[in-house]
Amino acid sequence: MTGASDRASGVPKGRVPLTIDEILELDAALVQAFRTIAALRQSYRAAKHIKFPPLPAIFSESLVIAAAHRIFGAEWSARYGGTECDVLIESVAGVIKRVEVKATAQHGFQEFKAKDLRADTLVWVRFGGRFQQGSGPIEVTLLNEPGRVIDRACRLDVSRFEKRLGGDADVTTLRFSTLEELLDA
Repeated sequence: MTGASDRASGVPKGRVPLTIDEILELDAALVQAFRTIAALRQSYRAAKHIKFPPLPAIFSESLVIAAAHRIFGAEWSARYGGTECDVLIESVAGVIKRVEVKATAQHGFQEFKAKDLRADTLVWVRFGGRFQQGSGPIEVTLLNEPGRVIDRACRLDVSRFEKRLGGDADVTTLRFSTLEELLDA
């Protein structure tokens, strides 16, 4: 699902998702970055002003693309969505859905924009304390038709997000013990 069809669908010509090895390598680098900042905060009182890095979009989007079969089901594959959305998923039957991807570390706080709410599915990858601790479970929450649950752009933490879901939201949360399990690597 690359090449001429990607260019025709608005995907930038040079945009290529990370390979599984590159995802694992970037994960290790993020763990090291978080550990370095934590060590600085222990050594220098003023280092409390150094913020942990944001998780790169290429990391979370590549993760969703590589693990589409684990997240959406064996009949689904994924590619970049270009200007339309973060990721497009396509079933073997030819059904295409727009996916917006969010990812958070321990703080679990996310900004939802109008574009996110127009997606067919919102995927929120929650790493929890994984980067501070070097390992840990990963939760992947899928919210179909997010605009039905979140009516306008806003910022939510995990607990406020879950309160908005209510009983009628089309939501699924998957839990993986390791990144390798999620990637089926």
